Amino acid sequence: MESISETWKSDGLSSEEILQVQRHLETVIASPSFASSKRATDFLQLVVGHALNGDFDALRERMIGSEMFGRPIDYDTGSDSVVRVKATEVRRKLSQFYAENEYTSVRVELPSGSYVPRFWFQLPEAIGSGGLSDEPVRHPEPVDVLSPSSAPATVIDLTENGATPPKAGKPARLWPHPAKTWYRTIAFAITALVLIVLVVIGFRHWLIAPHTAVPIHSLAVLPLENHSGVPAQEYFADGLTAELIKDFGQVSSLRLAPLSSVMSYRSSTKSPQEIANELSVDGLVQGSVLREGNLVLINVRLTEARTGRLLWMHSYVRELTTALAWQGEVAQTIAKTIDQSIRSRSRAVPVPGAPPDPVAEDLYLHGKYLLEAEDCVNAADFFRAAINVSFNYPQAQASLAFCDGHLGETDRIDSIDAFSMQKMEAQRAVDLDEALADGHAELANAAINLNWDWATAATEFRRALELSPKSASIHEEYERYLARTGRIRETLTEIQRNEDMDPFSSRLYHLEGLILYDCRQYDAALLLIQKVRTLDIPQPNWHFLLGEIYTEKKDYATAQAEFSRAGVRPQANGHLGNMYARQGRVQDAMDLISHLEESVRTEGVGRYEIALVYAGLGKKDEAFEWLEEAYKVRDEGLTYLKIDPCLDPLRSDPRFDDLLSRVGLAQ
Repeated sequence: MESISETWKSDGLSSEEILQVQRHLETVIASPSFASSKRATDFLQLVVGHALNGDFDALRERMIGSEMFGRPIDYDTGSDSVVRVKATEVRRKLSQFYAENEYTSVRVELPSGSYVPRFWFQLPEAIGSGGLSDEPVRHPEPVDVLSPSSAPATVIDLTENGATPPKAGKPARLWPHPAKTWYRTIAFAITALVLIVLVVIGFRHWLIAPHTAVPIHSLAVLPLENHSGVPAQEYFADGLTAELIKDFGQVSSLRLAPLSSVMSYRSSTKSPQEIANELSVDGLVQGSVLREGNLVLINVRLTEARTGRLLWMHSYVRELTTALAWQGEVAQTIAKTIDQSIRSRSRAVPVPGAPPDPVAEDLYLHGKYLLEAEDCVNAADFFRAAINVSFNYPQAQASLAFCDGHLGETDRIDSIDAFSMQKMEAQRAVDLDEALADGHAELANAAINLNWDWATAATEFRRALELSPKSASIHEEYERYLARTGRIRETLTEIQRNEDMDPFSSRLYHLEGLILYDCRQYDAALLLIQKVRTLDIPQPNWHFLLGEIYTEKKDYATAQAEFSRAGVRPQANGHLGNMYARQGRVQDAMDLISHLEESVRTEGVGRYEIALVYAGLGKKDEAFEWLEEAYKVRDEGLTYLKIDPCLDPLRSDPRFDDLLSRVGLAQ
């Protein structure tokens, strides 16, 4: 071979060379040699991606074991050979590929004893000669970034770690071993550092260059994988996933698959192309989280959905105190990579000034995990604990406001107490961070629940949607507001728009079913439930809604069976009593009224539900008496006065119009 091409030059790989490597990698992994082994493909993509990105610290055996195979960061590499075995397989498959494809313009090599790939390029004068360029320059062994004390003071010659030495008669194009004198040691260390920095700068410049733009207009951020090896740490990975989706939605104009759609793909065996097709997105963001004490290792990569081509990847090591700060950085970098406009406002750090205490942040993420599982009772305890540790924590305040509002709406705690706390916590969140969308959404809900102030609610919802237009949860709360004010057509239009953005949201489908019920479209609601049951998503609890629907359809046996599965809270008992009354089972209805009166005495909830039973019995005076009792305590049920079918027997009475007016729903 007459000409020699150095793989890594002093100014790093050119953008053209990086593009050559990426295109060649696509050919390699699509070949029969690699097609039969997904793990080998992933391994090769991982090491090549890190090398192109200049992330040599991620190419140590321990780091690869943690990132790819989920091993603890301190696992014994001597007794666990998983990385070495897979690297051997990759080397064998590369040899097989190049034996079948002898003449290629690029060649990837994974030297024995090293996980830093080398790249060979065929120079123009070698074309047609059947040869490739000679030995590439090797890179220094990466430093274990999770153990600062292990960082070597000088550049290490890879031949000392098992790398294959150059062939006899060939010029040895290696990083030289450090000199014995101190000044040469410093010179080599500085040279290596400068080269790495230049490579990173060159790669980042390539990332945002126009020629790298791809036609991506929508993304899905899949659940970050928990590589801590501890199932109890799932909440941490899920919490970071949720925060990343929220932050990305604020800095990019792309259509983003919401959290409720992507969480069903946790641990999914489906291919990225299948997932992208189901979510109707052009690109996928995937990654993993490894938490060890106060350190967090985060790996993120962006792939083009149609081809599976790796477009961007990066690793981050952060102190837990700043773990949430990386998300805005990642979101903006990805958005720039795919050549999309970036919004000027991006709040990567949740709290203005210093980040929250790491203990508080951990408690908050645990609460978010429970909240996603619809466990508001326990989630609220974690949010309170987070606030006790870090008083100035607006996200925790807003989440606690949501929990207290939900507990009040579902009759778990006294309405006035719940909604007063909801308003206080939401106001505190907004005072701490006026640009926090969730805080404004909870102020809107509190305005409805506590004061029946529908005008303020409209203003706060508009502000929340302006701050976070892609938040599925805020859209859902806004839809409930529209429905309760009787703007049913607008509500259904809004739901359809939200479903287009989030076609796999079980909560959204459940809300649509409730609104169809309130619109008296009972058959349409049943068709919706049948449709959702065929979807591969977590199913909502349909029992209460089905009990309501079958009551209106006078299928009382089926309604009773559904209500029996809906629980024994006052809300379910009130509708069951209404069904008994309409069925003519007066004594059963009166027995439930007795149970509900006991709930009022002991828990302070159930007044509105007693009115529903009396309405079913046709006892209007008693029904209005209990509606007045509900009015005195700001019972959340009254916000549904305008649309609740159970109250239809009372609507012709002048007292009903008067009550509607006092609740602010006359118009």
